[in-house]
Amino acid sequence: MQANGTKLWLDEGATHASNFLKRLITVEKKRTLSEAEENLKQIAASYCYLYSKMLEIGELESDDDNYNIFPDEIIH
Repeated sequence: MQANGTKLWLDEGATHASNFLKRLITVEKKRTLSEAEENLKQIAASYCYLYSKMLEIGELESDDDNYNIFPDEIIH
């Protein structure tokens, strides 16, 4: 079975961003985040938001070669 390599890469990015965001929120409950941590939290949250919007409008399901920056992957 083959899967869109770009979508897989973006899916993995969303997973990492979500996990990172959860960790920062947990830390934020215990102490104030540094300015750098707060900035990284905002970047991770922005990625998650934009990724969900792309899923919502179906843009990640596009077969347009302009969006496929990675070759298809074979899933075993």
